This record gives sequence, C-alpha cells and structure tokens, in this order.
Amino acid sequence: MVAQMSDTVVPDTSEPPVCPHCAGEGVRLYRPGAPEDRPEITSPEAAAEVLLPVLDGLDREHCLTLNLDTKHRLVATTTVSVGSVDHTFMSPREVFRDALLHGASALVIAHNHPSGDAEPSRDDQLITRRLVRAGELVGIEILDHIVIGHERWVSLARRGALTNDSALAADFQLDAADLRRSGSDQSRRGL
Repeated sequence: MVAQMSDTVVPDTSEPPVCPHCAGEGVRLYRPGAPEDRPEITSPEAAAEVLLPVLDGLDREHCLTLNLDTKHRLVATTTVSVGSVDHTFMSPREVFRDALLHGASALVIAHNHPSGDAEPSRDDQLITRRLVRAGELVGIEILDHIVIGHERWVSLARRGALTNDSALAADFQLDAADLRRSGSDQSRRGL
C-alpha cells in the first residue's frame, strides 16, 4: 500500500537556528541568548573557546566578530566576510557595521587560516592596527584579533599588534607568565 501525500504545504513558522558559518545576508547573525546566559569574554582563551569550534577546519578564510557589551558578555557573533583560501575582506566599514547595530562596546575580531598555520601574517598585523584606530573613532574598543589555525590560535593583542592602551584592553589581556603558572596545555592555547 502506498501512502498518499497531501498537496497542501504548511509553511514552517518557527525560526530556524542561525549559524555563523552561513554567509548569506539573511543568516549572518548568531545570537547566543539572554544576558545572564551569555559567556563573558574576559581573555583571549575565553574568546578562542567560542571561536575555535566555529573557525577550525574551514576551507576558506572567514572573518568573524564577537560583539561584546560593557561587561564583555557576548551580544552577538557575526560573520563579516567569507573569502578565499588565502585571504578575506576586513574593511572597517564591514567590521563595525554589525557592532554598531548591536550596540557593542567592544569587539574581538577573528579569522582562520585554512592552511592550519595560525601564525599571523604582516597583513594581519596591519589590518589589526587599522581596525583599532577605526574603533577609537567610533567608540568601540578592539580587544583582540585572534588567528585560528588547526586546533591552535594566536592572539595579536599578546603579540603587541594592538596600539590601544586602555584599561579594558589591559584587563582583557593575560600575562604569559599567568598561563605558565596555571599549567595550561599550550598545545591548544594562544601562542
């Protein structure tokens, strides 16, 4: 016996979950829930914990931002751009557009290297400085730019690529000596 299907199509009115992997304009935002449930991004490790599962293993470079409130709680994760195997577009206009719409006070910028090598390029350092200067103009602080490789990451703030000396940025950064004292596994930690 063959079951007969109805010709009537009932639209699905529930909103599908939105994924930061999706590059389409209609699905560019991922919102992680109520303020009390949002993770606090208070260190490069905390940022990398959110970013590594999203960016590791992708075949093209993706630029994402973690949009943070004044208490450095995650407001939204946005996909800024999806590029090619060796570059992606990180224009200040694109980076800060969603941050302004979300009322973000601070940002962590991140992108991946599909080669698996997390070592930042000279261009990565230059664009980071440019974005920091743009953030100062619009009042949104860049706390870090994290480059994700295969199960590894590098914090450009720790490498001194950020020129912003504000108290919030200083609080965000952890001293490398603190990491050694805590006995952290360096294979998955910032370099």
